[in-house]
Amino acid sequence: MELKNTLKDYTALEFQALVNKIWAVDLPKQAHDQLIDHFDRIVGHPQGADLLFYPTDKSNPNSPQAVVHHVRTWHHQQGMPAFKCEDIPVTKPAVAPLSPLARSLAEVEKIAADVAVSGQVVEEAFGHFELQISHLESQKNTRLDIPHQEAGIRTLEVAQHEALMAVRKYEFWKMRVAFVQSGAQRNLTYAQSGQAQWQSLVQQINAIHDRYLSRLASITQRHRTLHDEAEALLIVAHQQLIDSRSTTQTVHTISASLDSADKRPDLLLPGGSPVLLASQQADLLKAIRSTVAEFSWQNTSSEPDTENQRAAVLSFAFSSRADTQLFGVSVPLSELLPIEGQDWQHLAANQAEVNVPFRMSTAAVPANPGKMFQGLREIKTLSQVYVTACSGCRSISGVRVRAATQDQHRNRFSFTPEGSSGVAVHWARPISVVSDPVATPIQQRRVGFVQSARAPIIEANAGQAHDRFDDYILVFPVESGLDPLYIVFN
Repeated sequence: MELKNTLKDYTALEFQALVNKIWAVDLPKQAHDQLIDHFDRIVGHPQGADLLFYPTDKSNPNSPQAVVHHVRTWHHQQGMPAFKCEDIPVTKPAVAPLSPLARSLAEVEKIAADVAVSGQVVEEAFGHFELQISHLESQKNTRLDIPHQEAGIRTLEVAQHEALMAVRKYEFWKMRVAFVQSGAQRNLTYAQSGQAQWQSLVQQINAIHDRYLSRLASITQRHRTLHDEAEALLIVAHQQLIDSRSTTQTVHTISASLDSADKRPDLLLPGGSPVLLASQQADLLKAIRSTVAEFSWQNTSSEPDTENQRAAVLSFAFSSRADTQLFGVSVPLSELLPIEGQDWQHLAANQAEVNVPFRMSTAAVPANPGKMFQGLREIKTLSQVYVTACSGCRSISGVRVRAATQDQHRNRFSFTPEGSSGVAVHWARPISVVSDPVATPIQQRRVGFVQSARAPIIEANAGQAHDRFDDYILVFPVESGLDPLYIVFN
């Protein structure tokens, strides 16, 4: 998206995407400052760029959405639209206050309508859910290629999630209906007049409450039935997908950004969309630094005891069964060891190995029973990333040093791990400030239950066996200005 001349040249979504990009702070300083200056020049609000950093509403934390809200509100107060294709809201005439009885009646009628609409949304979501269940059921004995198998799983998972959200929204009305019911009963008790009208109102809300509870029980039971049918199909489809992948040679492409590769750690998945939020990257960095500091302190103490120890610095669960469960984690090498004093270009050219004090590894671990649920499905397995101490263990301290190849035509750097992993990683700089302003605020999260402890727990490797490592030190060309990168694959 190009930077436009005035605020009114932006749609609300485009301007929101611009603010999101400024808040993400994932650009080089010069480009980030350019966006802030651009915001300050076009926003028209008296506070200018201060809106980005100092909340106007002191009672609420600042956010990208709040920034856009304040800009829009200020322009509307001046009697003009803020964004392209936006009208000025019409001021509503003052309405005479309703009597308590009329106000309560309006409240009862509104909640009855809201519950009815919410119930209709549930029925539509269930209908779509049933349709997708039938569709995947019909494909169970059909030989499909891998992309179609993945698409079938994801489509049913989306329908499953939409049904869950519709049910959750219907459940939301339980407390609200009970609150209106208790209010009507209290008003009947203390009413000085209009007893008959209040009695009629209480009867209405009681009937609404009873119908709601009855339908809620029916919806809950039906949701469980549909969920169980879908889960049975998804388990079979997932196993078929695993079998298909085991007999097919596929190269999985991971796309990553150069802007932050040598500045902060990141989780890399095939497909290239951002995986970790900026706050999650910061938490991962703190966890790595905490673990490295603890191991370093133990190594310099009178009785070093880091051999065969590790600490989990990241855990997460994949959101979809269609994911390959293949991932990488990249970390600036300077977070694990001093990079000064080594001729990294020479080491990479000779494909050497370097002894390091810390390495990283991955594992699948069982989740705590009954603690994590994705909808009605319990998460039973987590992917975990560890930092392992290697001091005193020369047999496991050697990491391969390799050069990232430069593709000047595509303006990117690439690396393919050795062996038969079928992975290719590409690093490139973003071509534009915002590639898709509509999709930026609401991207599908590919992983959930992401956690990095501030002070990871040091643990001994089970059975005194060391982890298996699939890691590299990547060296970029000198002219790139990038420091070496440590990357580990699962």
